[in-house]
Amino acid sequence: MKWEKAVECSKQSLNQEKLIQNMDHILQVFQNGLICSMCRNYFIDPITIDCGHSFCKPCFFLSWPNRSVPAHCSECQKAIQPREFHTNVCLKQMVLIVRQASLWQFLRSKDNRCRIHMEAKQIFCEDQRSLLCLHCSISQEHEAHRHCSVEEAAEQHREKLLKTMCSLWEKCENDRNLNVETLTTSSWEFYVISKAQAIRAEYDMLPPDLYPEEHDNLERMQREGKEIFQQLKDSKARMAHKRELLRGLYTELKEMCHKPDGEMLLDFGDISHHSEAVCVHKPQPVKAELTAMTIPMMERISFHIWDP
Repeated sequence: MKWEKAVECSKQSLNQEKLIQNMDHILQVFQNGLICSMCRNYFIDPITIDCGHSFCKPCFFLSWPNRSVPAHCSECQKAIQPREFHTNVCLKQMVLIVRQASLWQFLRSKDNRCRIHMEAKQIFCEDQRSLLCLHCSISQEHEAHRHCSVEEAAEQHREKLLKTMCSLWEKCENDRNLNVETLTTSSWEFYVISKAQAIRAEYDMLPPDLYPEEHDNLERMQREGKEIFQQLKDSKARMAHKRELLRGLYTELKEMCHKPDGEMLLDFGDISHHSEAVCVHKPQPVKAELTAMTIPMMERISFHIWDP
């Protein structure tokens, strides 16, 4: 009888082990379904495209910087139709559950123990950007500071990063100043040539004794036109460089979002200050105008910049 009971207990134990193994496998499959194939990290701000595959929105945007060029899904190679891509809220919530599980595991680990009180550090001090245990948070050093749970702080800061990234991408892709400068630069030489032709045509109808004046005016206009053209090229280069800096910052913020919650909270202040420094200056277009010249019987020719 005892032998039969022992065998039955052994079978139950084996069944439990199989169940645990199956649950581990199911959990692994579930977690793998929440990983972006581009960055191999859990989704941040996930989107799902027409073919059904999902990616981090930042990864997807960086892989398709020029929307005027056709793109294809990196998984199935199906064509992607340009449109506004919205966050897959369901996927985002699933990732949040996995992140919280990872965070809880970290908070209860030995590496997250307060060295003074030997308790888990589960409180985030916003003023000193540090993780605290309960006793430290109510100490004289920290009692006047702003506190919240590590879990709450992590999601708030990640959402701040995503909001900043959204604004950065808008600046990168909808840079009207760069569009204007590009258009002005490409049409400037044609404008100077056209104006020179118009000036010659006017002087052809005037007395020959004005030819020296024509030569001086044309020479001055050509010299000024070259100077402005160089200014336009330099300005365009500065704006293009600024856009690359913004894209670089966008990539840095993306990497910050992928960091474990505790590490992200501690590093947030540095990336926030860096972000503000990069965004503070915005290059302005060159005022592309030639000096007006007075010619008998000739109306002033104006150069108009149209919106692209």
